[in-house]
Amino acid sequence: MKSNEQARGTPLAGLAVKVTDGFFLVGLSNVDADRSRNLQLLKERSWFDVPLVYTNQRRAIIAIEKGAPGERAFNDAFAAWGE
Repeated sequence: MKSNEQARGTPLAGLAVKVTDGFFLVGLSNVDADRSRNLQLLKERSWFDVPLVYTNQRRAIIAIEKGAPGERAFNDAFAAWGE
């Protein structure tokens, strides 16, 4: 998570596992300290970086901004979860 597109990001604590070719499942850590930090980052930061490694081993990063609709979606989810 990062505050703007050019900033260096802070990674969320979690684990990504390959389900099948081209599909991955990402789980966030539920350890108290990690969970608190992840929640803070998800609430306060506006940008996600998604690192990719292609089959030819080339790398890329997709930067995604939450924007107003994303902020509302996260706020609604956190409210539903009591966060």
